[in-house]
Amino acid sequence: MRTIAHISDLHFGRIDPPVAQGLIEDLQRHSPTLLVVSGDFTQRARVSQYREAAQYLTRLPTPQLVVPGNHDVPLWNLIRRFYFPFTRYQSFISDNFSPEYEDDRLLVLGVNTARSFTRTSGWLESDQLAYLRKRTANVSPEVMKVLVTHHPFLAPPRKPDADVLLGAERVLPELEACGFDVLLAGHLHLAYHDDVLSAYSSARRSVLSIQAGTATSTRRRGEPNAYNWITLSRDLVTVAVRAWNGSAFEESLVTRYECVDGAWVRLTQVPVDRMAVEALENRAE
Repeated sequence: MRTIAHISDLHFGRIDPPVAQGLIEDLQRHSPTLLVVSGDFTQRARVSQYREAAQYLTRLPTPQLVVPGNHDVPLWNLIRRFYFPFTRYQSFISDNFSPEYEDDRLLVLGVNTARSFTRTSGWLESDQLAYLRKRTANVSPEVMKVLVTHHPFLAPPRKPDADVLLGAERVLPELEACGFDVLLAGHLHLAYHDDVLSAYSSARRSVLSIQAGTATSTRRRGEPNAYNWITLSRDLVTVAVRAWNGSAFEESLVTRYECVDGAWVRLTQVPVDRMAVEALENRAE
C-alpha cells in the first residue's frame, strides 16, 4: 500500500496564511509515501511569489513530485511569457519537466501541460506522449501507474463547461495503452474524481481521474481549501478529501474504488468513518 498527498493550486500571491500553516502541520503529521503538487505555485509568476513558494516547499514532506500550472507562466510580461515562460519556475521550483517517482509498487510520472500561448488551457504534445509510452513500456502490470498533470481530464458535473485538458479525448487511448491507472490534476479549484469512461466515448479502459481543489489559495470556488489523501494498492484506491474546517484540515469525504474485472467500481462515498476506511485499507496490505 502506498499513500500520495495530492495538493494543488497553492497560488502564492493569493494565499490564506492560516490555511497554509495548517497544511504544513497536517502533512507533517501524516508523512505520505509521496507528495504531489499539480501546479499553480504562484498567482502571477513573480519572483517574490516564486521565492515564497520555494521556501514553503522546504517545509513539506519529501519526496516531492511537482509540475507547473498555467499561473506559473508570466501573464503581462510578454517577452518573458513567450520566450522564457518557465525560467523562474526552473530557478525556484524545478528544472525537471518530466519528474518521476518509482518503487516496487508505484510509478508516478509528471508532465507539463501549461503553455505560453494560452492564458488558461493546456495540452499534451506528441513528444510528451512518446516519452510516456517509452517510460511505461517495460513496467510490470503489477505496478500502479499514475500520471500527474495540471489540467484535468474531467469536468465536474457542477461545472460542465470547465476548462479541461484540450484534446483529452484524443490522448486518452494513448494513456490507456501506457497502462495508467490514475490521473492526478488540479486547475479548477474543485475536488472531483470519477472514471474517464463516464465522460469519453473514446475511452476503452477504466482509468480514475482524481482532481484536487485549491490547497491554500483565497481563490476558492464555493468549496473550502482542501487536498487529497490517496491510498493505493493494485486493486484498491481510497480518496480522502481533507478540507479546512476553519482551524485545521480534517477528512470530509472518503471514496473507495475497487478494481473488478479491470474496471474501477465505486464502493462507497460517505462522510468519514475511519474504522471502516482502515479496515478496507488493511485488507489491501
